[in-house]
Amino acid sequence: MNAQGFKQVEGQYFDGTSLAAPVTNDASIRIMFTLMLMAGWTAYIVDVKGAFLHGDFEDGEKIYMEVPKGFKNYYATNIVLLLLQTLYGLKQAAMAFWRKLLRAMKRMKFRRSDADPCIYFRWSKENGLIVWLSWIDDCLCLGNKQEVKIAKNAMLKQFECDDVGFPEEYVGCKLNFDKEENSLTFTQPVMIQSFSDEYETKECSNAL
Repeated sequence: MNAQGFKQVEGQYFDGTSLAAPVTNDASIRIMFTLMLMAGWTAYIVDVKGAFLHGDFEDGEKIYMEVPKGFKNYYATNIVLLLLQTLYGLKQAAMAFWRKLLRAMKRMKFRRSDADPCIYFRWSKENGLIVWLSWIDDCLCLGNKQEVKIAKNAMLKQFECDDVGFPEEYVGCKLNFDKEENSLTFTQPVMIQSFSDEYETKECSNAL
């Protein structure tokens, strides 16, 4: 069930500053993966299920919606529904989830970076630095293998998550990790294939 956010009026149903949640940037991703290779870290990713259903409304904000089709037979015609939490389709859903994620990171004793709002870190005397990065509902943890396992389990207590494992993709890029060479490469086979299909460059595919 999705809300019809395109009908929301700015200033009446949402604050224009809450339209989009921040995500970690490409530079942060590459720096952290470089640290992973240099320090011998491991990386693990979890995907929060139903992320936009976790958000809370703030400052007395109230959002009402019409009874969805398929449920109208169970309600009187003059009834509307008051949302207790955010819903997919709402303008403010992504930002509301990010605020919820910030509170979860604080409970897990992680500090937010001043350089990137979606980097969260904690120091361990025994195992050093442990880092989380987030882009909406995808959360990547890097650090010592033991600390990553502890941090992952702590996150699973905060949210119901898909336990993805070592990251093999990032925002349209395929990640190829070579343990023997201790290297990581970013490739974009899907984009290259789309160019090949669109411009009919089958004969030049090797050059691409």
